[in-house]
Amino acid sequence: MTTDFIIIGGGPAGCAAALFAARVKRKAVMVHKATTPLIHSFNWLLPGFPKGTGPAEWLGNLRSEVGAHGFQMIEEEVTQAALGASVKQITTTSGKVLEAPIIILATGCYDRQGFIEGEAKFAGHGVFYNAYQDAALCEGKTVVVEGKNEQSMREALYLTRFAAKIYFVVPAMKLEGDEKLLNALRNNPKVEGLLSASLKKIEGENQLEQVTVLCAGEEKKIETGAVFLYARQSKPKYEFLKGTVEISEEGCVLVDDQMMTSIPGVFACGDMLAGFPQLQFVSAAQGMVAAMNADRHLCDLSF
Repeated sequence: MTTDFIIIGGGPAGCAAALFAARVKRKAVMVHKATTPLIHSFNWLLPGFPKGTGPAEWLGNLRSEVGAHGFQMIEEEVTQAALGASVKQITTTSGKVLEAPIIILATGCYDRQGFIEGEAKFAGHGVFYNAYQDAALCEGKTVVVEGKNEQSMREALYLTRFAAKIYFVVPAMKLEGDEKLLNALRNNPKVEGLLSASLKKIEGENQLEQVTVLCAGEEKKIETGAVFLYARQSKPKYEFLKGTVEISEEGCVLVDDQMMTSIPGVFACGDMLAGFPQLQFVSAAQGMVAAMNADRHLCDLSF
């Protein structure tokens, strides 16, 4: 099967790329795994949704819109990719071979390892991964933050604008980072640090109610309304690329200001550029930028 664009990934970035491709009358095929990605909830930070909307509902609407444009969606994973030639080729799990001059990578970073017990149950409605996205949902609540890097420290401080109390669970003997940042945490009366600790369980019936923390060899129960996780990092999904495009030291796909990778005609967008879940509209915007520049690149090839 030959088409103009092959879009790999069915999350916000991939769907936005597909919708742009439809508007500029490009033939495209979307290949994505038939699951809902691990994306967090939406609130006032998502333009056009002042009352928020569920992540599965929003993503379902995006995919329905893509389908309404006549896109073919192949609900499989990509197992191989040959990207060096002018016409790129991918192979799916069932053996389908697809060819196109343009590939848009949008596979995200959802290949998480080491999920905490109960995490998946409350992901997006109690368990979060980005304070700037979801802090407003924690107004007046007791919040647990797990992490040990500067990102987790900055987001814990940001959460103090909303939460009544923050337990900062640190899976290390001490926090290391900018001294001003460390002092700000130590001096904030809302933050209680738990060193040499780790989250073991997230519990609740219809909503998140408490977590179990292993601290200094003893289990501690903490009643909480929200958990923010930064200690267990996501990783981009690009095993099928097998060294084709350039990857950063942090494991993220490198692109230029056009969203093009080190291989002409291969573009990338979304969480695989960051290595962690971004704000959804950031990923969607990157998808549209990637598709826009992919369209221009395809036009240049025809001159």
